[in-house]
Amino acid sequence: MKIVVVDHVYLEQKHIERLRSLGDLEIFKEPPKTPDELKERIEEADIVIVGWSNLTQSIIDSARRLKMISIWATTCHYADLEAAKKRGVVVTHVPGYATEAVAEYTFALLLAAVRKLTLADKHLRSWCFDWRPFGGRELAGKTLGVIGTGAIGCRVAEIGRVFRMKTLGYDKYPNFKRAEEVGLKYVDLSTLLKESDVVTIHVTLTPETKGLLGKKEIAAMKNGGVIINTSQGKVIDEKALFEALESGKLSSAGLDVFEEEPPSKDNPLLRLGNVVLSPHIGFNTVEAEVRCTDMCVENVVRFLEGKQQNVC
Repeated sequence: MKIVVVDHVYLEQKHIERLRSLGDLEIFKEPPKTPDELKERIEEADIVIVGWSNLTQSIIDSARRLKMISIWATTCHYADLEAAKKRGVVVTHVPGYATEAVAEYTFALLLAAVRKLTLADKHLRSWCFDWRPFGGRELAGKTLGVIGTGAIGCRVAEIGRVFRMKTLGYDKYPNFKRAEEVGLKYVDLSTLLKESDVVTIHVTLTPETKGLLGKKEIAAMKNGGVIINTSQGKVIDEKALFEALESGKLSSAGLDVFEEEPPSKDNPLLRLGNVVLSPHIGFNTVEAEVRCTDMCVENVVRFLEGKQQNVC
């Protein structure tokens, strides 16, 4: 059984030893530069562990021995699921490993945005100590709108209570029991946008959620509202978001994800001072990385043992 780690995946020695006990292990530490290079890496693989590379239909079809793809991520979009299904290839993922990391980071972005932290930092580093340009906003008493109330969204709502925020939630599949536990009230999307001071997004990327917040939805938000996105970049229309931030319709935003990753150098969001940006690091804590790899490797073990895995 040949197991290939195709790109950057956090592996401790215990993970490497476990995988080696299961088969012939090959590890690539850097992402492939081209689709052809990716095809070469997996052409003889029975099992592929992938963190960042996109396994398209042509990539999957080129791997004649492929039986399983273990994705080192919560999202399943790194593999063409239809192509895998046609080939009988099992695709697994690692749901829930970064719940705490992403929920905490949501508030890191939110606080940085509403307290103008990055601007103040840059200001001070240029040897200026004038505090007057950096009047911020408090979270206490504000309304937090959570779009997507899975594990992360509900944990965000729970943290919001610590800041004494009122929390609204929107989800196509509401979890009323958990909502009651964390103090979240379900409303429709229109009501959430209209009543929330802060809108934070925690949905997976599907055809339904792509472009979920467009020009119309952003226009429906409160003047001076804030958007935080730690889920998927394509959920927001970036052009509409830029226009709202530039015009002052929105006071600020915090983005850890983008429509295109990495964003192009001419992405207009990069030149705005009222948006806090980071390179998709919400998941990236030491604790979360270990949990992620533990689950990713366990999916491989359970596949080989014929036991239930976290199937996409």
